[in-house]
Amino acid sequence: MKFLEIFVSFFLFFLPFQFALSPVSGIDLAVIRVLSLLIFFFWLIQSIKVKKILLPPPSILFFFLAFFLFSFSSVLWAENREWDVRKNIFFLSFAPLFIVFYATLLSSSMKDTIVKWLIYGSFLSAIIALVQFILQFIVGVPTLFDFWVQTILPFFLGQTFGGMVASYPSLLVNISGYTLMRAVGFFPDPHMFSLFLGMTLPLMFIFLQKATRLHKKWWIGVGSTIFIADLLTFSRGGYVGLLAGLGIVFFLFLTHYGVLQKYWLRFLGGGILLFLVLFLSPVGTRFISSFSPTDTSNTERIRLWKESGTFILSHPILGSGLGNYPLVVKPSADYREPIYIHNLYLDIAGELGMTGLFFFLGFAFIPLFFAWRKWHYQKDIYSLAVSLSLCIFFFHSLFETAIFSVHILPLFFFLLALAVL
Repeated sequence: MKFLEIFVSFFLFFLPFQFALSPVSGIDLAVIRVLSLLIFFFWLIQSIKVKKILLPPPSILFFFLAFFLFSFSSVLWAENREWDVRKNIFFLSFAPLFIVFYATLLSSSMKDTIVKWLIYGSFLSAIIALVQFILQFIVGVPTLFDFWVQTILPFFLGQTFGGMVASYPSLLVNISGYTLMRAVGFFPDPHMFSLFLGMTLPLMFIFLQKATRLHKKWWIGVGSTIFIADLLTFSRGGYVGLLAGLGIVFFLFLTHYGVLQKYWLRFLGGGILLFLVLFLSPVGTRFISSFSPTDTSNTERIRLWKESGTFILSHPILGSGLGNYPLVVKPSADYREPIYIHNLYLDIAGELGMTGLFFFLGFAFIPLFFAWRKWHYQKDIYSLAVSLSLCIFFFHSLFETAIFSVHILPLFFFLLALAVL
């Protein structure tokens, strides 16, 4: 493997285990942001040396550049320009990765190895999360929670961000009157962890299809571990994303190959068994509550969506400026205060208007179209797996805003790069 391929492989494996630097008091700098820029400059220097810079297809490159240029321009109309600049610097830390990933994967003969390292990182993080989840039944929920938020998370998230996570304990969930600590690993909240696991899970099918009989058992074990850890996050958005993404693409895959018609009885029996296992368990209880009109979090989300809709209608072109929507809701809000709409598309429309949303959707969905078309005509397993991963992201994003996550944004760029190869 070339050094750049090794660097990218390590970067992807390291995503769930990244830790934070504290260059000055009150500022947490995720080390992955530093690595991202190092990868970009190394790739740029190498490309200049060989006098060859590989770029994505023009249609995707246009929407990619348009979205980020429009985002950077929002500082001109943002109420708090400092917040806008800070959010755009975050984007700038990772945006070049899309081009680097595309160029590296396109010119590499080690694509399988690079993707495997991403899956192995997800697999190891799932094991850690399962151990963390089981520990609460040995040492108790309060003891484990205090240890996690006071000792573990400050190292991985930074003192400031880790302290904020402890103040908004989404790590805990009430299931049928019992308080449990969700599987979260080293992530700041279970929803981002669930999304990370969900986006990496379909990639396992690439190697499951290629594997020998003995190795198939290994990949089934890897996939099962990631899937179980995902369920134990008790993230309802994660459940919806996983179910919708898997359901749509898997059903189309089965019907396309005629597998469903041939083995419909087995699939029916398996579906009934899965239904009974999930819906008679705490996971099922949590999932069903996602559709309860009396659930507090549901009613709050609906209120936020209605409130944001009113604002978007009054500011349809430009929005509030990147990172400035919290000030619309609460003028005295602090920068790190977790105020957002709980819907990626509404969040983008609220801060960058329908213009920004249009550019984002073009950048995000054209690669999905490329991947789906390639699978349809060439039966490329990579394209099918990436399509499923992106579908999970898009459905989960109906309930969360993940593009400001240091774990999710690089992964999103990697999947988009895979999709357009």
